[in-house]
Amino acid sequence: MKALYFLIPLFMVNACKTQTGAVTSSENTTMQQMENKSTGCPEEGTCSVVVHKNKSLSIQKDDTGALYPQLVESTNTVVEYTYFKEGPPGTADGNYSETIHFEIPADTENFSKENASLSDVKLLYGKHCFCRGEAGYYPITDGKLLVEKSNQGIVFDLKFKVNKTSQVVTHISETVKL
Repeated sequence: MKALYFLIPLFMVNACKTQTGAVTSSENTTMQQMENKSTGCPEEGTCSVVVHKNKSLSIQKDDTGALYPQLVESTNTVVEYTYFKEGPPGTADGNYSETIHFEIPADTENFSKENASLSDVKLLYGKHCFCRGEAGYYPITDGKLLVEKSNQGIVFDLKFKVNKTSQVVTHISETVKL
């Protein structure tokens, strides 16, 4: 009987198994890992692009007045570019990342937006780090965005500056196949 009490915790630990194999998602997204040199991604990090089809970008405010993006159902397309730099080994809060979100209207194939008109595509910059007073989301109002959309993919070129905080990524030039 004592052996049974000893084996019960072992059976419980064995019963807790993480999911293995492929995980399928119902969300219609495309993700590509980028090569550092060809895209302008800073060498010390990695960059990726996620395209969310049939989504719209809704910019929300939390209780403190801070902005954050939320994806909602729509006929538009949302592009999410992420730069990620892993922190030094042994640090809990050492990772650093930047995200750029913007929306492409469903009926638009090509467009160019500059400075104040960047708000038309809800261009949003996010800084994620342990850096008090700087982390958070900021609307981008200083820059130029060129987008060409076709059945094969999306080509975009963005040069921008965030005036309220420092940034690592200032220029993005990407081609994403759909």
